[in-house]
Amino acid sequence: MEICERYGLTHAFAGRAEDERETTSDMLVGTVLGLTFIYIILAWVFSSYIRPLVIMAVIPVGFVGAVLGHAVWGFDLTILSIFAILGLSGIVINDSIVLVRTIDSRMVNEAKFDAIVNGSCDRLRAVILTSATTIGGLLPLLFETSLQAQFLIPMALTLVFGLALTTFVVLLLIPALIMIQEDIRHFFQEFSMEMFVTKLRLK
Repeated sequence: MEICERYGLTHAFAGRAEDERETTSDMLVGTVLGLTFIYIILAWVFSSYIRPLVIMAVIPVGFVGAVLGHAVWGFDLTILSIFAILGLSGIVINDSIVLVRTIDSRMVNEAKFDAIVNGSCDRLRAVILTSATTIGGLLPLLFETSLQAQFLIPMALTLVFGLALTTFVVLLLIPALIMIQEDIRHFFQEFSMEMFVTKLRLK
């Protein structure tokens, strides 16, 4: 940069740097579109604008797990790591959907707190087994020493550590967010009822 400013030269990044920049830009657009379509589908299935946000709240945790995995193994984040994060989002959302659907079905006949606790207990084994089987299938790749497998290790790191972290977060965060959502809805329902009663009394 200093040489260009001193002698009036121009420069541009090309080759691999240009390809990576274009790929990153395309992936950003694809990620936004993908998350938008996921939200629309979940909002349609659950007939709610808030439930999809509860389900998708675990996606950032998967990214945290991926970063931790790369740091522990000493790998840099690559394009394959980013691709794996998108795939990880789908797996994590599946776990969340199973848990939320069970809790919602129990809320029909049970108190909210009991439904959340019992629903989480019901799906505990299913959520853990879903993640454990995926992690178990990818673990051999992490310890592969052949040169051909080295470029795939960042993808495996993302999925293994992301799933390991999000599995337990799903079982803790999703029930807590559902309870918070129900408390907020209950508060506004009571507030609306009080306003309605107040207006009737004034009349």
